[in-house]
Amino acid sequence: MGRIHVSGRGGCREEETCHRSTMRAAVLVDELCRDCREELTVSFGKPGRPPEDHTLRRREIYLAVMPLIDDVGYRRLSMKAAARAANLSIGGLYHYFPTKRELVLHPLTEDFGRRYCADLNAVHAPLLDTDPERYVRLKLHGIARCVAVARPAFHAAVEMGLDAYRESVEAGLTHSFDAVEDALRHIEPALPEDAIRAISRSMRRVLMAAIIDRTTTEAEIVTDCNRVLDSFLPRPALVP
Repeated sequence: MGRIHVSGRGGCREEETCHRSTMRAAVLVDELCRDCREELTVSFGKPGRPPEDHTLRRREIYLAVMPLIDDVGYRRLSMKAAARAANLSIGGLYHYFPTKRELVLHPLTEDFGRRYCADLNAVHAPLLDTDPERYVRLKLHGIARCVAVARPAFHAAVEMGLDAYRESVEAGLTHSFDAVEDALRHIEPALPEDAIRAISRSMRRVLMAAIIDRTTTEAEIVTDCNRVLDSFLPRPALVP
């Protein structure tokens, strides 16, 4: 069992954290950072240095703090503990996230979703014409990872009583599945539109359930989405 310091009404105290949950979140963070890591240079006004990628830096900070958010929730999270998790000074953390609320809810913002989708498309878009089925499956993997990353933020929003953020999650899924539906038309041009919409709705149900259920792993989300896809795509009959 790991131990971390969190602040509450009674001041700082040590809280036992669930080791399994922390390790699962840490692995997820490591994988996501490895997939989308870019070389960053912080600019402090010195000539010759490129400007910092502020959007990517905010995402990296959230990913570093995400296991802590998942373990302690919004109310028990302190910015001091968050800064320590992100290897930042408290002032550095406030530079990127002026409030705890902005930090915790970052994955539910349009800025996070737009950049995440852009990064995925930059990597996988060429497959849309050459191997559309692989494109769809990689896209589903990316969406599943985004759901797992956004889950602590979603539960924090529920803890804060912010029902409006449920609409943000649903809007983000709709945007993501617009691209999936387009790719499905490339895979099987003869696939009826009703079938394409049915695939999309079925996958949305899988993802919404995964957002609510903290025990669902990223691998299970991907597996369930692929099962939905396989159940609709026609396959050639096996030759006896």
